[in-house]
Amino acid sequence: MRRYIYCDTCKEETEHILVREDKNLYRCVECNTHTYFKPEKEIKVRAIISSGEESEKGSVLLKQHDLIEKGDELIVETKDGYKLGEVTSIEVDGKRFDRCDAEKASTIWLRNVGEVVVKMSLHKRAVTTPYKVVVSGDTEFAVGEELEIDGKVFQISRMKLNDGKLLKRYGDKAKARDIKRIYAMFKDRVKKKRFR
Repeated sequence: MRRYIYCDTCKEETEHILVREDKNLYRCVECNTHTYFKPEKEIKVRAIISSGEESEKGSVLLKQHDLIEKGDELIVETKDGYKLGEVTSIEVDGKRFDRCDAEKASTIWLRNVGEVVVKMSLHKRAVTTPYKVVVSGDTEFAVGEELEIDGKVFQISRMKLNDGKLLKRYGDKAKARDIKRIYAMFKDRVKKKRFR
């Protein structure tokens, strides 16, 4: 069995080969020195991941002494597969915290950032139409960008972020996972090409 372990002689993480499993003894491939390495115990922590208005139960696999903090991204195992979530809070003995050791956490609350719903307000003169689009959490939107929606072209005028910030300068960008709402103005209809 091979694994990467920090080597005291090489002063960096190098590949090691297991010499004796019962003693957790490994040999460095680079300098041939031996070291003892006991892998840290992994624990399963209950997780609740929210996707828009729906929440789903699952679990997160963590190392026993990992420090979990609000904003960390973790992979949540659910009955439908794996989802990428951002930690919103950690529950310990019925109380919520922003950071904690994995072994103390009873439930980790997350929001799905792998696939998110982006809310939009589409303005055409005096009429504002609400609209939602489901995209990858890493999709970037920019102020001034043109969006084609239902045969119409809208230009993003500003974006409200989850942290309360408002982006309105041309070229300002944000990822879908960080956007609370996009405001866009009607620009034109999509031109249909005519063939003769």
